[in-house]
Amino acid sequence: MLVRILYQNPHDNSDSDNFYISIPKDWSGASDDEVTVIIDDVCVVVPQTIAGATGELIVLRLLEAMIDGDIIDAGDVQKAVEHIL
Repeated sequence: MLVRILYQNPHDNSDSDNFYISIPKDWSGASDDEVTVIIDDVCVVVPQTIAGATGELIVLRLLEAMIDGDIIDAGDVQKAVEHIL
């Protein structure tokens, strides 16, 4: 599957073509009327208020959450960044 980018209103789950994930109402981006959902091997939900910002913060928060969730190891992230640089 290629990367899919969906623009949607997180308060409306009436689309019959897609699954919708639960987003906690106390999430800082939940008050936005539109979010960007980026789907590949990982699904990322970006609130519209920060979607136009540079991507560093989004990537760092994603990596931090993945490390905290024991999905990836911090050492692996460091190795990957070293290979990119």
